[in-house]
Amino acid sequence: MSSSKSANAVLAKMRAKYGKRLSSKDYSNLLACKSVAEVVTYLKNNTYYDSVLRTVNEREVHRGRLEMILRQKLFDDFYSLCRYMKGTGEYFAEYLIERDEIEQMIRFLTLLSSDSPDEYIFTMPSFFARHTSVDLAALSRARDYDSFFAVLNGTRYARTVERFRSKKGDRVSIPELETELYRRCYDHLYDSIERFSSGAEKKALLSMFDSIMDIMNFVRVFRLKKFYKESPDVIKRYLFDHGTLRQQTIDKMCAAESGSGIFDAVKGTKLGRSIEKMKFVYAGQIQEVGIYGITKRNIHFSTYPIVGMLSYVFVMQQEYSNIVSIIEGVRYGVDPEKLDSIVIV
Repeated sequence: MSSSKSANAVLAKMRAKYGKRLSSKDYSNLLACKSVAEVVTYLKNNTYYDSVLRTVNEREVHRGRLEMILRQKLFDDFYSLCRYMKGTGEYFAEYLIERDEIEQMIRFLTLLSSDSPDEYIFTMPSFFARHTSVDLAALSRARDYDSFFAVLNGTRYARTVERFRSKKGDRVSIPELETELYRRCYDHLYDSIERFSSGAEKKALLSMFDSIMDIMNFVRVFRLKKFYKESPDVIKRYLFDHGTLRQQTIDKMCAAESGSGIFDAVKGTKLGRSIEKMKFVYAGQIQEVGIYGITKRNIHFSTYPIVGMLSYVFVMQQEYSNIVSIIEGVRYGVDPEKLDSIVIV
């Protein structure tokens, strides 16, 4: 098969999957559900999730189990697309795997910091175990920081996490470790872009991820300034190295005295113009709304399979997040109108 035919086949497969996503009508119906059982019944009978929910008893399924089933479908879809794109897709699959590994480590540490490490086993994605170099089963048995570090010994994360190990064996700075792990992950991603893409495809990938990095850094500055009152020097320690924002703009953002000042700092930039076009209820939504908008456009208009595939990953992750938010909201009786403002479509 010629490269152009192969590319078209990949894009067609991805867009066919994308076409099955939940519609605005589906979300309206889900938001009208009065119980988690009703959510499951609707997904089972009216959406493409029927394939994984067919054997699930909606009256008995636990919320955590339901979320795990949906997450497994999400991961399997991503991984099948990556494998379908032999070569390049498999290299970028490593980025997705590394991102999920970091999520698991941080989730465990968060539970450990609240003296609840034994709860990790209930959220551990067992389906992910065959794809990861991190021994999740051993992680679920860890009960202190020393055993956490022991699990990671010999993995690609050992050297990074070791730098955050306390001599006393007590608490780890989770935000600092998380930032460093993701910084390492994005460095690997950009390295893959440099090594395994070229020409217009490379330019498209860099454009997508530079825009995503800009949005993520903006939201980080906003949260650290507005909610934690951190100093500019501290804020800069939590930012990622990639993106298009100039150092002068970053300095202005970090030195801003108010939320509006942070928005003013990016006026006239590509990021600023993008934010002005976004529809969000509160500033914390900018990251999700912005990334969703970028990647949704790519699915419709990009002619590069790897761009389309990675964009599909982000879009469908948002769908998963939407469903989880609805499940949580329904379970705790959140007003449907308020819940609707959280759902991003």
